Amino acid sequence: HTRIQTQTQADTKTLQQIKMSPVVATSVPHQDPPSYSMLFSPAASSLASADGSAIEMEVHWDPSLIRAELLQATSILSHRGLKLAAKWAAEQMVGIPMGKPGRLDLFGQQQQQQTQNSNNLLAQEWSQLTEQDWYAKSLMDMGEYLHAAAALSEPTTDASRMMPPLDSISPFGIYLRAYCLYLAGERRKEEEFLQLKSEAQNVKPGRNPYLSQLLEELSAAYKEEKLDIFGLYVYGLVLKEAQKSTLPCPHPPHVILLESILQFPQNWSAWLDLCEVVVAQDSNIEQEVEQTLQPTLATHYMYHFFCAHLMAHHHQAHEDALVLYERLAEPLPDQPLFQSSHLKAQLGVVHYHMREFEQALAWFEQIRDPFSLEQKDVYSNILYVKEDRVRLSELAHQATVIDKYRPETCCIIGNYYSLRQQRQKAVLYFQRALKLDRSYTSAWTLMGHEYVELKQTESAMEAYRRAVTVSPKDYRAWYGLGQTYEFLNMHLYALFYYRKAAMLRPYDARMWCAVGLCFVALYKIPDAIRAYERAVAQEDTEGIATQKLATLYRQEGREEEAAQCYVRHLELRYMVTNPNPAQQPTLDDIVHGVVVEAPEAEALVFLAQYHKLHGEYDSAALFCSRLVEYPGPEKEQAKGLLRDLRAQGRRYDSQPPTATSTNKSAFEFSP
Repeated sequence: HTRIQTQTQADTKTLQQIKMSPVVATSVPHQDPPSYSMLFSPAASSLASADGSAIEMEVHWDPSLIRAELLQATSILSHRGLKLAAKWAAEQMVGIPMGKPGRLDLFGQQQQQQTQNSNNLLAQEWSQLTEQDWYAKSLMDMGEYLHAAAALSEPTTDASRMMPPLDSISPFGIYLRAYCLYLAGERRKEEEFLQLKSEAQNVKPGRNPYLSQLLEELSAAYKEEKLDIFGLYVYGLVLKEAQKSTLPCPHPPHVILLESILQFPQNWSAWLDLCEVVVAQDSNIEQEVEQTLQPTLATHYMYHFFCAHLMAHHHQAHEDALVLYERLAEPLPDQPLFQSSHLKAQLGVVHYHMREFEQALAWFEQIRDPFSLEQKDVYSNILYVKEDRVRLSELAHQATVIDKYRPETCCIIGNYYSLRQQRQKAVLYFQRALKLDRSYTSAWTLMGHEYVELKQTESAMEAYRRAVTVSPKDYRAWYGLGQTYEFLNMHLYALFYYRKAAMLRPYDARMWCAVGLCFVALYKIPDAIRAYERAVAQEDTEGIATQKLATLYRQEGREEEAAQCYVRHLELRYMVTNPNPAQQPTLDDIVHGVVVEAPEAEALVFLAQYHKLHGEYDSAALFCSRLVEYPGPEKEQAKGLLRDLRAQGRRYDSQPPTATSTNKSAFEFSP
C-alpha cells in the first residue's frame, strides 16, 4: 500500500524534489485509476540523505487495500483490548468511500487475500494462547484488571501485593498482564483522587502504584527479547508515565514506542503516546523521531495523521495541519479518501484555532453521525462565539440524551449556561467535567473565564494554573492568567504571562496587542511600539493595533507614521462592515462608509489636522465633514477646522467634498 521510489539516472518518471516541510506539494497522477498518488512529506524539518540531497518520494494509496488493512488492524487491536485504537481504525475504515459500483472488482481478490491473511494471523495467535491467557483475557474484558494481572502472576494469598509473572508466561501473557496491571493502577489513582476532600490536596498529581514494578519487569523482559509488538507498546507507555513521575527510566520512551510503531503502524494509541513524549521533550527528540520514521513510514497514511495531529494540537502550525488533513480527505480532485467523522472534526478544530469560524462550522455540520461527541465541545465553543443560543441549546440537549456523564457533554452545557449569563451554573458543569476527566484542559480554561466574569480572581488564577500544568502549550490559559493579573493592575506579572502566550501563538495579533498594552502601562513606549508593530504585521483585522500604534506614534512625534496607521485603521474598520466590496475601496468610500465611534473619530480629527498642515485642504475637509453629525467633542473640533479652511478662501458646506488627491492619503502601511 505504500511505495518509496528514489530517483535514479535510469528513472523514466520525473519526480519533484521535495524537502521535508509541513506543506503538501503537487500531486502526481498514477496510471491506475483507483489509486492515489502524490508527492509530499509532512515532516517538521528537513531530512537529507547521506549524500546531502533531499529524499524524493511518491505516495501510492489504494483505498481498497487501506480498507482491508484497517479491517485487519481493527481485529487485532480489539483482540488486544486496545479499545481506543480499534475504534479509531474502524472509524477510518468505514469513512473510506466504496467508490463506483464495480470499481473494487479489480481489487476484490487482493482485498480477499488481505482479509484471509488477517484471519490466519489471528488464528495463529489464538492457537498459541494458553488456558491462563484466555482466562486473563476474559477477566480483562469484564474490567477486572487487577484480577486479570493476578491470573498471570505467581499465586499468593495476599491481595495487597502483586507477585511476579509466571515463569512459563507467553509474550501475549506478558503484554496482557502488564497492560491490565497498568490499567488497575490508573483506576486506583483515580479513586484516590476522588477521595480527596480538600481542593488543595489534589494539586500534585498522583502516581500509578504499580509503575515501579512494571518498569522493573518490562525492562527485564525487553532485555531478554520476550516482548512482542504490543508488549513494546505497553513498555513505552509505562516509560512515558515514569518520565512524567520523574522516575528513572531504563530506556527512552520514544525509542520503545518507535520500535512498536515500525512493526505495527495502525496502532493509533501508540502514535498519540509518541506525540505526547515528543511534545514534552526538546526538538532533538523530534528530529530523532523524524529520522527514524522517514525511511520506512514517510509515505504511510498513519504517519501523515500523526504529523497533522502534532502540528494542530501541539505545535500550533494550523495552516500546515490543514493542508495535511485536506490531502488525507481528498488526495486528488473529486477522489475522496478518508471521510470519517474524526477527520471532519479535526478539520473543524483546525479552522476554529485559526479563528475561521464559518469554515469550522461548515465542517462540523458535515458530520452525519449525531451520536458522536468527539470534539463537540469545540463545536459548542464556536456556537458560543457566534452567540447562537438556539443551536447551542439543541446541541446541549442532544449531548445529554447521548451520554450525560461525558466530559464533553458537561462542557457543552457549561457553555450554554455561560451564554445565558448564568455563571454559577456554568462553573458547576465545568467542575463536573473535571471530576470525570481532570486532564480536560478546556474545562479548566473555561472555568477560569467564568471566575473572571464573577470577579473571583483567586479562583480564576487557580483554574488557569491547573490548565497550564496539564497542557503547558495551551496559549488560552497563559492569556487568561495575563488578563487576570491585568485586572488586578499587576502589569509586570500580566506581561510575563502575555509573553508566554505570544511565544506559543506568535501569529495572533491579539497576543501582541496584550503585550503592547502592558508595556504602555509600564511606561515602556519603545517596547510597546514594537509589540503593536508586530500585531499589525500579523493581520490585525479588527484594527485595534493600528489605532493603539497611531496613538503612540503621535506621542513620539512621528506624525507621518501616525497618519499611515490611522488611515489603515479606518480601512480595517470599513472592511468589518463591508467584508466583500465589489472593487477596491477609495479613500472617499472608506471615509463615507466607516462606522464612526470614539477611535474612528480620533483618527478622523488627526487626519484632518495632518492634511490641513500639509496643504491638502480638500482631504482635510473630507475627514472633517464625516464628523459634522458625530455626537462627541470631535464634532466641535471638526467644525472649527472647517471654519479655518473657509477663512483661507475655500467654501465647504455640510456635504462631504471629494478628495482631489489621495496619493498621500491612501497609504500602504507595512511596519
